[in-house]
Formats: sequence, structure tokens, C-alpha cells
Amino acid sequence: MLDLDQSRDYVSRYDGVDSSVLTDGSWLLDQPGFWMSLVDGFTGADLWPDLDVLDDITVLYERIRESGTWPVLQVTDHLAVIVWHGYDDEGGIDYVILPPGTGRCLSIAAVEGHGHGPGLSWPEAMRAVDHGRLGTPAQRLLLLLPAVGDADTPPAAIDLVVSALRELVAPEAESGDLHQAAEEMLDSDVTWSTGDTATCEADHAPRGTGGLPPAELALITRALS
Repeated sequence: MLDLDQSRDYVSRYDGVDSSVLTDGSWLLDQPGFWMSLVDGFTGADLWPDLDVLDDITVLYERIRESGTWPVLQVTDHLAVIVWHGYDDEGGIDYVILPPGTGRCLSIAAVEGHGHGPGLSWPEAMRAVDHGRLGTPAQRLLLLLPAVGDADTPPAAIDLVVSALRELVAPEAESGDLHQAAEEMLDSDVTWSTGDTATCEADHAPRGTGGLPPAELALITRALS
């Protein structure tokens, strides 16, 4: 979980929200509707021909909203995912960096009505997948994938995503549909710089030109290294 300073820094962008709203969200790992929500809308593949996916997703997010809490999934010591909600069905999924020793909580990508990103290159995501402390590697991969955008993602990534989709999202889906979904979810024309501070060429990306201040971009790069 975020510490008190990080929690206060995160909620400071929302009027009238106390840091106590942030709670452990690891229970979401056992909810099929959560994994469906991370994929639905990112692919045109028919992964669930016999299921009403929106029903499962709606029920889950109504449960979250009724709880009055914002679940936090801490993937690594310095990378977390926050499921937040507000008024009039407002809400989304926020990917945040927790630079050590700063008390800061910096958003790098978000899935919502006015989302932003990408926030992670493929190598950064894979370091979190390989060395994260939350769930399984497949769970960490699918959890982070909506924040990833990288034109240099290797072809072998498709097989990793297909395997995770089959395990967590659509075990009965046809192989062709899973491959289509993986290709669509990984498709990106965003390129990343290399060096002491990693930045990307993308509109609406906090880690892009005109995004976060250079000092914060450097903190993010170090936290993800």
C-alpha cells in the first residue's frame, strides 16, 4: 500500500477526498470481471461469444463504488494501480509511480474518459512483471498492459499476452481470437528515448514532450529501472 504521504499526494488532485479512501485492492485479482474490464474496449476480438461481459464488469464496478473505497494494487515497491471513482459514474484506472524517499505519487497513464499515456515502455513493464510482488507474472502483465505503448515491443510479446489472456480472461476462446486480441493490445507507434531520462513521443503522455517536469520524469525513470 501507499504510505500516508503518497496517499495524500495522490488524493490532493481531487476535491474533498480523504486519503483513507485508498485501500488494499488485491482482492480484485480473484474477480473475473476485473480481468475482462482490462481487455474489453482494447480489442475487437470476440473472446466471449457466449457471455454478457458487460454484466460481469458492471456488477464488479458497482461493488467497488458502493464500498466507497478506491482499491490499490501495488505491483512493485514503486509502481501501483489505483481504481478510483467519483460522481455520476466518473472513474477509471490510474497507473502511478512512487519515487522512493519523496512522498510523491505521480500518474503516468490512466484508463478513463479523458485518459492519458502510454506510461510504460515494454522493457519497463517486463521488469515489473518479472520482479513484481503482486499476484502472478500473467496477472502483472495483463494489469500493466493498458499502460504500455512501445513500437519496439518484440514479436515474442504476443505469445506472452496470449498465454495470459487464456489463463485469466478467456480460457475457451479460439487461438486466432486470442492472437488478434494480443496483437491489438500491443499495437503502438510510440517510440521511447534511451538515456538517463526515458521519454516517449506521444500526445497526452505525462512522460512525453510537454508532460511532467524534467525532475519528475527523471524520478520516474529511476523508479522503473
